[in-house]
Amino acid sequence: MIEKSVFNAKKIIEVIKDKYNIDIFNIKKLDRGSANLYSLNDNTYILKEFQSKYTQEEINKEIAIINHLKQENLLVPEYIQTVTGEYSFKYKEKIVVLQKYIDGYTMESNTANYDQMIESARELGKLVKSLKMINYELPIDDFSSLYDINTINDSINKHKELLKKVNGQYEKEIICDIECKIKMLEHIKNNLNFDEIKKITLMNSHGDYSVLQFIYREEKIAAIIDFVAACKMPISWEIIRSYSYIDKKAKNGIINIENLIDYVKEFNKYVKLSKYDIKFMPYIYLLQLLSSTFGYKQYINDNSKINLLEFGFFRTKLCKYLFDNAKLILDSLEREINDEEYF
Repeated sequence: MIEKSVFNAKKIIEVIKDKYNIDIFNIKKLDRGSANLYSLNDNTYILKEFQSKYTQEEINKEIAIINHLKQENLLVPEYIQTVTGEYSFKYKEKIVVLQKYIDGYTMESNTANYDQMIESARELGKLVKSLKMINYELPIDDFSSLYDINTINDSINKHKELLKKVNGQYEKEIICDIECKIKMLEHIKNNLNFDEIKKITLMNSHGDYSVLQFIYREEKIAAIIDFVAACKMPISWEIIRSYSYIDKKAKNGIINIENLIDYVKEFNKYVKLSKYDIKFMPYIYLLQLLSSTFGYKQYINDNSKINLLEFGFFRTKLCKYLFDNAKLILDSLEREINDEEYF
């Protein structure tokens, strides 16, 4: 939900003149994303007012990452420095930045063609390779809590508690999905090798890399945006998740194994994956999806949130596919990606 802006047109003109010594003659409010965005001077600049939950430390981290990637000619935004040499400032308790306008458009999930899918894998590979060299300590999000039987038990109990509260028009469908997720969690708890899965590789990455973070121009990526979630994380999760959001053949919770293989191969040209990254790629994504009640919980609390429920339904379809086909996916990946390509 977008928060009320701290700016009006007069204040924007005053603040930009004071902070950047730039004269503003045209302002247009943009309806995109969760931040308050303004196009300035006929799409010359973008003024971005972040949600109040973000600290200046978090935003400065994002800017440091983007500036590092920009130096290596990766497809990222360009921030403007204030007259005092800063890339962000605080105004009425909100963090604000100014960046060059990026001409382009966004795409919906699972609408990309094959070449665009491969481009996504290539840019992710370049990004992760570049972030290996960044002189900045990124926070760690290793998902380790997911590789624990106690956590799985907690997830099972969380779903069981939600079952008691199910209501609304889609009650039968929700109950069926939640019961199915509980069964999958029980099976994983009894069959997954929790010692081996902890050997997956953590790498610096975007943290929320997907087609939803791309701005396109002439059917190619013009910029990758929103690095606020950047962290050191299981890279196999970032790869398979980003694939599942972009390939038009991955609609309705289906993974096209041939295309996933090509996606992983393209990434692997830039950053080599370990055998454990390959082996547990479908399982780490499955565990993360199964542990979440997102969509169902929001709808149960407010039956008007149909869009979030539909997203929950989609993710459970993906869970079912991954659960039924995880071994096929990993066998295919291991067969197609030769041993010499691993670390």
